[in-house]
Amino acid sequence: MHDPRAVAAIIEALRQVYGDAGARLMLQDGMTLEALIDALLRAPLRNRDAARLMTAALQSGDFVITPDFTSAPSHVKYVYDPPESLRVVDIIMLTEHRAFTSSEIRLRLL
Repeated sequence: MHDPRAVAAIIEALRQVYGDAGARLMLQDGMTLEALIDALLRAPLRNRDAARLMTAALQSGDFVITPDFTSAPSHVKYVYDPPESLRVVDIIMLTEHRAFTSSEIRLRLL
């Protein structure tokens, strides 16, 4: 594992929101980034910590990400609520060809 602390925090957030069985299923079978973000925002975490874990899931190499953003340049864009605040509520992945919403991105723990 590249970032065991981040993975442990993500697993704990999933367990708190979806229970043990739900978290296990999501980690083994995969989940959308949207579901992960929902769990992180509902877990008892500061928004700043939740945003760091969102980014860690995408960049740590501990999750298989579909579509694969490593083969071409990509950029993480944070969505804030309200705009210009520091409260992250979503992520969009920007590539040379298009933008991917969190509901289009799937993650599965390696």
